[in-house]
Amino acid sequence: MNENHKNARDKYREILLEIMDKHPQTLGYIFVRGTAQKLARYLDLGTKIKLSGGQVRMILKQKKYVYLAR
Repeated sequence: MNENHKNARDKYREILLEIMDKHPQTLGYIFVRGTAQKLARYLDLGTKIKLSGGQVRMILKQKKYVYLAR
Protein backbone atom coordinates (compact mmCIF):
# COMPACT_ATOMS: atom_id res chain seq x y z
CA MET A 1 0.00 0.00 0.00
CA ASN A 2 1.23 3.47 -0.88
CA GLU A 3 2.36 5.33 2.27
CA ASN A 4 0.52 8.51 1.21
CA HIS A 5 -2.67 6.51 0.77
CA LYS A 6 -2.28 4.98 4.24
CA ASN A 7 -1.63 8.39 5.80
CA ALA A 8 -4.68 9.84 4.03
CA ARG A 9 -6.81 6.91 5.19
CA ASP A 10 -5.59 7.25 8.78
CA LYS A 11 -6.16 11.03 8.75
CA TYR A 12 -9.68 10.54 7.31
CA ARG A 13 -10.55 8.10 10.10
CA GLU A 14 -9.14 10.47 12.71
CA ILE A 15 -11.27 13.35 11.37
CA LEU A 16 -14.35 11.10 11.13
CA LEU A 17 -14.03 10.05 14.78
CA GLU A 18 -13.55 13.68 15.87
CA ILE A 19 -16.71 14.66 14.00
CA MET A 20 -18.67 11.79 15.57
CA ASP A 21 -18.21 13.48 18.95
CA LYS A 22 -19.78 16.74 17.71
CA HIS A 23 -23.41 17.70 17.34
CA PRO A 24 -24.34 18.32 13.67
CA GLN A 25 -25.51 21.84 14.48
CA THR A 26 -22.01 22.77 15.72
CA LEU A 27 -20.82 21.91 12.21
CA GLY A 28 -23.27 24.36 10.66
CA TYR A 29 -26.12 21.97 9.85
CA ILE A 30 -29.75 22.50 10.77
CA PHE A 31 -30.55 18.82 11.31
CA VAL A 32 -30.22 17.21 14.71
CA ARG A 33 -29.30 13.67 13.70
CA GLY A 34 -26.69 12.88 11.11
CA THR A 35 -26.43 9.88 8.82
CA ALA A 36 -23.44 8.06 7.43
CA GLN A 37 -24.20 9.57 4.02
CA LYS A 38 -24.24 13.09 5.47
CA LEU A 39 -20.95 12.40 7.26
CA ALA A 40 -19.43 11.18 3.99
CA ARG A 41 -20.51 14.36 2.19
CA TYR A 42 -19.22 16.59 4.99
CA LEU A 43 -15.85 14.83 5.01
CA ASP A 44 -15.61 15.00 1.22
CA LEU A 45 -15.77 18.79 1.48
CA GLY A 46 -12.95 18.91 4.02
CA THR A 47 -10.69 16.08 2.88
CA LYS A 48 -11.53 15.69 -0.83
CA ILE A 49 -11.75 11.93 -0.18
CA LYS A 50 -15.00 10.50 -1.51
CA LEU A 51 -16.47 7.59 0.39
CA SER A 52 -20.00 6.26 0.37
CA GLY A 53 -22.27 6.18 3.38
CA GLY A 54 -21.74 2.41 3.46
CA GLN A 55 -17.97 2.84 3.65
CA VAL A 56 -18.35 5.35 6.49
CA ARG A 57 -20.66 2.92 8.32
CA MET A 58 -18.04 0.18 7.92
CA ILE A 59 -15.32 2.40 9.43
CA LEU A 60 -17.60 3.29 12.34
CA LYS A 61 -18.44 -0.36 12.91
CA GLN A 62 -14.73 -1.27 12.96
CA LYS A 63 -14.19 1.46 15.56
CA LYS A 64 -17.12 0.13 17.61
CA TYR A 65 -19.27 3.23 17.18
CA VAL A 66 -22.98 2.68 17.62
CA TYR A 67 -25.43 4.96 15.86
CA LEU A 68 -29.15 5.05 15.32
CA ALA A 69 -30.33 3.79 11.96
CA ARG A 70 -33.57 4.95 10.39
